[in-house]
Amino acid sequence: MMRIKPYDFMMKYTPQTDWIEGHGILIAFALFFGGISGGLYLASLYFDNLVGMFVAWILAMATGMTDMAHLSKPMRFWRMVLKPNSSWISRGFILIWLFLGCAAIQLAISYWAPGTAAETVFKVFAGIAAFGVAIYSGFVVGYVGAIKLWNSAIIPILFVVAGLTGGMAILLLASQGETTRQIVDVATAMVAVLVVYAVSVAIYLWITTYESHVARDSVMLLLKGSIAPVFWIGVVLIGIVVPIAIIAPYAFTEAAQTAAFIIGAVFAIIGGVALRYVILKAGVYAPLLPAE
Repeated sequence: MMRIKPYDFMMKYTPQTDWIEGHGILIAFALFFGGISGGLYLASLYFDNLVGMFVAWILAMATGMTDMAHLSKPMRFWRMVLKPNSSWISRGFILIWLFLGCAAIQLAISYWAPGTAAETVFKVFAGIAAFGVAIYSGFVVGYVGAIKLWNSAIIPILFVVAGLTGGMAILLLASQGETTRQIVDVATAMVAVLVVYAVSVAIYLWITTYESHVARDSVMLLLKGSIAPVFWIGVVLIGIVVPIAIIAPYAFTEAAQTAAFIIGAVFAIIGGVALRYVILKAGVYAPLLPAE
């Protein structure tokens, strides 16, 4: 772990470590689980895939558990819900539990009494909560004004798109037992979402370079600095280029290619984890005193 001297905050860029090193790595996984669970549930609603909805529920539970594990005193987790008027962490925790409750009821109704009005109502409630779970992590990061790379209005949108991309990847894995037509439809949607995801990443980095010199330097750290290998290999190559190259040739045909779809989906999920990692890792605090 990097040692930060007290005067570093005064004289030079200081990397944040609370959310990425040691015990803090749990935050990166919580952001990933939150985005992917919300995205998976929304994708599963669209394709009416009950297995995907159930997996999204499990991932949302993992989000809550990971958040609690990060606390120094996990048994006091209930205090996280006491400040929804001022804390996005508090709002996110509430959204997670609302989603878990609504989705659990919806899953039970969908399994034992499908097609009823109650099922539709709880799908709507759970869908709204799922969107909240997907986007709240972006607001948690974007609310940190001291780290200019994060403090961007577009980062919640990026996190939603990233969550939907990861959710589509898991749905593609969960759809392998469905008909060929259904699998191909999910694969086609997956390619479209990957393209939107790639554009969103590019727009986020481009806009952020104009936010401030600190934000621009953080972007350069991502593109050319010590974090660049993880960004270019993990996010761009493994998370975007390879999945599109593997999935696209079969996504617009009538023949599903199981091996290609599974490999592409797994790579996209790995890329989603890498995206959260590089954004958290590249976050730096600006010096309090200007450099001479």
